[in-house]
Amino acid sequence: MTLAFREVEQGTLPPEAHPTILIIDDDPPSRDSLAAILSVEGFDVVTAAGGDDGVALLASARPSLILLDMQLADSQGLSVFRRINALNPGVPVIMVTARDDELDAVLALEAGAADHVTKPPRPRAVLRRVGRQTHAAETTPPNGVYTFGPVCIDISLREAMVREQQVDLSRKEFDLLALLVSEAGHVVTRKQCMVRIWRDRKMGDSRTLDTHVKRLRKKIEFNPADPQHIVTVRGIGYRFKS
Repeated sequence: MTLAFREVEQGTLPPEAHPTILIIDDDPPSRDSLAAILSVEGFDVVTAAGGDDGVALLASARPSLILLDMQLADSQGLSVFRRINALNPGVPVIMVTARDDELDAVLALEAGAADHVTKPPRPRAVLRRVGRQTHAAETTPPNGVYTFGPVCIDISLREAMVREQQVDLSRKEFDLLALLVSEAGHVVTRKQCMVRIWRDRKMGDSRTLDTHVKRLRKKIEFNPADPQHIVTVRGIGYRFKS
């Protein structure tokens, strides 16, 4: 079987028939393993062994998504991310962290990364995130209805059901719940919540977010004091668990 990933030195980039993913990682086993996984799934993959090479490939490869090692060249992954974001802010970047460290996640997400995964990346976790970024149009169900765990949300009707019972939500409560449910299983940072829902408020004034989370838990959780669905990820934000 011939894999569809290319090393930087080959200079031949994949056709535009499939989404192109750029992997920037200075660890050959990790880089090649991830490239193989994505290639088998039908993506065209271009790899770079360093930040300079990766940045140089942006114009020619025109990637739909970038997977960037956060520990690249002695923890310079964030620096490379900022260069990428300055040159092409429209391309989503998923940071790959070497350890399951909340600080790494905070730094990556606060810098503007679309998401992060932990090394060694599990195939399912990577593909789920890749799919969310390269097929954005598919993130909203065709009927506009999300169902996760006990919660069912109809985006078009702006209605929410919890355990088959309709719940009364304010406009902002609904927007916050819809955001968390649409990203079910993934961390939504406090910054993302404020930007998406409270655009008119200063980023430092996030007490209203805490208030709305508290209200939502009272309407959704069996025991709001021990939430099982709207879970706090300390120092980062919230994750909806089904």
